[in-house]
Amino acid sequence: MDEDIARQLREPFPAEKIGKLPKLTCGACRDSRTKNCDNHRKERCRICGNWLSVQHTHIDYVGHADITDRFLEVDPGWGWEPVAREVDKDLLRAAIETGNPDIVKQVMDAAPPQMDSNGGFWMRVTIAGTTRLGYGDGGGKRGPDAVKVAIGDGLRNAGMRFGVGLDMWRKETDTGDAPQSQPPAEQRTNARWLESIKSRIAKATSTEELRTLGNELEAKVQGGFCEQDHYDEVWQLGTARLQEVEQAEAERPAPPPEERQAPRPVTAADEFTARLKAADTLEDLADLNGEVMAAFKAGKLDVNEGNGLLRAIKNKQHDVGTRPA
Repeated sequence: MDEDIARQLREPFPAEKIGKLPKLTCGACRDSRTKNCDNHRKERCRICGNWLSVQHTHIDYVGHADITDRFLEVDPGWGWEPVAREVDKDLLRAAIETGNPDIVKQVMDAAPPQMDSNGGFWMRVTIAGTTRLGYGDGGGKRGPDAVKVAIGDGLRNAGMRFGVGLDMWRKETDTGDAPQSQPPAEQRTNARWLESIKSRIAKATSTEELRTLGNELEAKVQGGFCEQDHYDEVWQLGTARLQEVEQAEAERPAPPPEERQAPRPVTAADEFTARLKAADTLEDLADLNGEVMAAFKAGKLDVNEGNGLLRAIKNKQHDVGTRPA
């Protein structure tokens, strides 16, 4: 890897992009179903905003989106792939029966990562021609949510092997069973963050964007990183900008009839999805599975649609089959 790219990957993240991840330092609290033991009460933490045992510390972390943004900055063509995939055997068989190797490859490439017994999976991340491994933990979740969580965790893990956020990983390793974090004695505003949020408020063009910035402001106050005067200033700026945006949205003329978007035509995937919701017996689901396979072979469903429907059918078959009689 080029040394300039490696240096860019190792650049420290600005303070406004670093979050606080709580870590329980009491073993009894960690093992408890309620995440607090008899010796430690729960309360709202002023630093991370979570409701949890007071016996915890914090680990600096950068979110999935900011890690991805760093990868894109140095290599717009970066990519990742799971080391192992959970290929649907029925869909693969149908693809093979088409006799088209491109369709077989599409089925293989579109298959989701194969989760291991620990609820995670290994991935390969390639940046600027260099490939390194990372492991993503599903965080105890199941199904699609577990895959999404594991992808974000895996990118952070692999990114560390490229030097991304390495200083934060070092802090996490050194934290151990440190004493619980104490809230700051006073609010201290981060100057770079203050200028950044003012600029983002001025550029905001939707009410949703402004409400997101409002949530960020509240989180900073809870964490002790925004003084009252600065809070008042930013809140007033946000309120004024919100009024401007709401007025602009109200005054915006409706598009002419010919420019209005036509309703999306109902697809084969839509029809199968509706039937899947209505299906309530294993026999109905088995019939639907066969029809989905036939539609895929006939070209009425693409690989992603076929994959998604077959996985959803199997999940519902499991749910229906395990219902109490």
